[in-house]
Amino acid sequence: MYSIELKPQAQKFIEAQSKKIQQQLIKRIEILATNPHPPQSKLLHAGEALYRYRSGVYRIIYQIQEKKLLIVVAKIGHRKNVYKRLSD
Repeated sequence: MYSIELKPQAQKFIEAQSKKIQQQLIKRIEILATNPHPPQSKLLHAGEALYRYRSGVYRIIYQIQEKKLLIVVAKIGHRKNVYKRLSD
C-alpha cells in the first residue's frame, strides 16, 4: 500500500468543492493508494513520471515514488484547464 501526499494546490482544490465532489475525489485518491496504475490512469510526461487519473470531469495529476511507496498528488482540476501550467 502506498502513502498519499497532497500538494497544497491539490488540497485547496478538494476543500473548495462540494461534499459530493470531495468524496468522489477522495475515493479516487484512495484507489491510487492500493493501485497506482488503475485502468483509467495514463502516463502524461515520462521525464517527470506524471500520471493522469480520471474522476468524472476532474483529473488527478500525480507522481509515483516507487522506492518510498509514495503517491504525490500534484494537481487536481477540471479536465479543460488542469493541464495548463503543470509545472506549478
